[in-house]
Amino acid sequence: MNPLISICVPVYNVAPYIERCVRSLMEQTYENIEYVFVNDCSTDSSVEILQNSLAQYPDRLPHARIIHNDRNHGLAYTRRVSIEAAHGEYICCVDSDDFVETDMVERLHTLLVQKNADVISGGNYINWRNKQWAEEPYPAYNDYDSISFNLRGAFCSLCGALYKRELFTPDIFSPEGMDYLEDRLCRLKIALTNAKIVYVNVLTYHYVIHDNSITATVSDKNMRCFVQFWQIADQLLAERGLTEKYRDLVAYAKVQNKTSLMLHCNSMQIRKQYAMLFHEEEKTVMHTFSRGFWMMSHLIHYKLWGLIRLYQCYINVRLFFKRRKT
Repeated sequence: MNPLISICVPVYNVAPYIERCVRSLMEQTYENIEYVFVNDCSTDSSVEILQNSLAQYPDRLPHARIIHNDRNHGLAYTRRVSIEAAHGEYICCVDSDDFVETDMVERLHTLLVQKNADVISGGNYINWRNKQWAEEPYPAYNDYDSISFNLRGAFCSLCGALYKRELFTPDIFSPEGMDYLEDRLCRLKIALTNAKIVYVNVLTYHYVIHDNSITATVSDKNMRCFVQFWQIADQLLAERGLTEKYRDLVAYAKVQNKTSLMLHCNSMQIRKQYAMLFHEEEKTVMHTFSRGFWMMSHLIHYKLWGLIRLYQCYINVRLFFKRRKT
């Protein structure tokens, strides 16, 4: 019999999306699956829809559990609860507003066994409105090792991959409250264990981008989690004597990530508060950016706040007309 695989799904206020997610999971071609849903105190009808959706699959229903948090703890805590409650030999993480191909588990498990890997990590479909496009690890990141993927922020979600259960030791999880970049930190920690991580151009996972994901204001919590991620990442690299090996990549990633957050932030107060973050790294890597990122990074570096407002208006206008075309 094939080994038990646990699909772990945090649930919080995803009423418009949870049914599609559940259907894609219940209709998996792989048979030996348990499903662990953890409700982080949703305030909408997510749990009711989840229960009704599960009821449509009586053969799968006995293998599905819904765990309820005692209060709203956030994504990092809830994902940890789902994984720690799992009994499977392998773990597959899915976000409840996304969906998957019905052969995802079967294909990933087959590849993991064939390649004798600890983690098999695929590419993804990106879904926005009526558009869909593919993101694959290769050839764009052909020269990257598993640590570089996660430092760069490429294919670093816990979702869209299959893991041996034994990798999720207590120290792998992100701190409670770190609900932004929590999965990237987990993936980095797994990579630093020297686990055999194999990346493949297999498209089985659909990331769903909502309209408010495009325009959402970057919050102070996002920025605090961002700083926390790099503090922990720097410490982990230093402890393993890897700081120098990844110095250039880390500098680029820090500034590129910061610039992207600032670009999608509508709060000048937050921009001013974090303007000096990675200031020295900016001096060395700004020239490597594309025109848009170079512009934003340059304006932030020199604290040209008025020009930043104008540039943000320009970006918003471009986004507005791009939406109208779709």
